[in-house]
Amino acid sequence: MHPIFIAIGSVHIYSFSVFLVLSWFVCSFVFWKMLRSDGIDEDKIFDLTFYATLNAAILSRLTFVVTHWDLFRDTMLKIAAFWVQPGLSLYGAVLGGLGTLLILSKFQKVRLGYIVDAFAFAFLGAFLVGSIGVLMDGSVAGTITTLPWGIRYVGMEGIRHPVQLYELIAGIGIMTITLFIKRKCDQDKRPYGVTGIWFFFIYCLVMFPLELLKDSHVYLGTLRVNQWILIAFFAESLGALYVRGGGRESIRPAINKTVHHITHTIQKLFRKE
Repeated sequence: MHPIFIAIGSVHIYSFSVFLVLSWFVCSFVFWKMLRSDGIDEDKIFDLTFYATLNAAILSRLTFVVTHWDLFRDTMLKIAAFWVQPGLSLYGAVLGGLGTLLILSKFQKVRLGYIVDAFAFAFLGAFLVGSIGVLMDGSVAGTITTLPWGIRYVGMEGIRHPVQLYELIAGIGIMTITLFIKRKCDQDKRPYGVTGIWFFFIYCLVMFPLELLKDSHVYLGTLRVNQWILIAFFAESLGALYVRGGGRESIRPAINKTVHHITHTIQKLFRKE
């Protein structure tokens, strides 16, 4: 762990802060690059990025506050005082940023498919950079393990799973698969947005079990809050794949063919009797 990135006298610059800023730059650059390649005007990209960043930051903080209310119940001033009580929610930021982009795309007259594809790769880049920062900061610890590659977190007892390293490796794998899907979609001239939908589908499948390896006590029923959010994203991506990703065209004929086959078999049995 290396939570303090640079110390100059009494001034400390923390690893998480440095990599948070870096992840935002990566996210913004990739988002700008992809939309520019689709012919979107830079003024529109700037507006989309600005308002998405603003709402992502607000909802990220509010989500953390709601899920860790015991840290803020003594005084509400802590909500705005990051230096007193730090804490942000990754999926709160995703909900705030993506939700803003989806709404503004209509006003800015930018195709929704462009937004979804660009956001997928922008988020992936930010996620990979941010995972390094969280690992160095040690703010999210893994559960205790006896595996030889376990590490120690500052202020935590025992050897624990390097869960951010798992997420980093998983993120690289997801990026590789997503790039392959994008190339395939471009070759087959699939609708814009299909690549981004596939990304969310795969991301949720991979990250859901990794949440079990985090030392978190934020539950909603039998599952952790992050897992419920991943389930919601998974359900949305599954529905979007059915409608836009060719699922309707391939699944419905298969279902009709199966039903026809079963009906034909039953009719033959009755005829024999």
